[in-house]
Amino acid sequence: MSSGRLNERTKLVLEFIKENPGLNFNELSRRLGLAKGDLQYHVHRLEKLGLITSRRSGLKRHYFPVGIFDESEKDVLTLLSSENLRGIVMFMITKPGVTQKELCDELDLSAPTVNYYVDKLEKLHLVRSIKDGKFVKYYFTGDAELFIKLIQNYYPSLLERWADRIVDIFMEFGGGD
Repeated sequence: MSSGRLNERTKLVLEFIKENPGLNFNELSRRLGLAKGDLQYHVHRLEKLGLITSRRSGLKRHYFPVGIFDESEKDVLTLLSSENLRGIVMFMITKPGVTQKELCDELDLSAPTVNYYVDKLEKLHLVRSIKDGKFVKYYFTGDAELFIKLIQNYYPSLLERWADRIVDIFMEFGGGD
């Protein structure tokens, strides 16, 4: 079904999901300024019409436009919907072998918060930790090119923050040709 038969608010929700894929329900509600009951109506309608799809990650449900992303891209976008995870992944990509202390200092996060997110990434086989003396060093083992591409498309302000480091990474991927 085309989006032409939708009311204006439902169209707004659909366009917002297209522009911000992978956001969870609470984040959609907050950023759209819609009450949860109103948003529930619109996302349910969009899913029923086959215009969006959702997937659960832990206790949260994340929303995507239909027909644009494959499963691995949805996995990445689900992770990237968390600001802390975005920062941790970007720092690991730009500085392989980063320590917990460096992550805490760079991202202004507590050690338990960093441990929580790193553990989550390790369970997803996206991070490998290696004991080096008294330190543990972390290495991003996921598809860095895919992460950077999706960050570039959907979180460009994050790339601005990491711009100098990212240029070198794009050159490695052949993005500078």
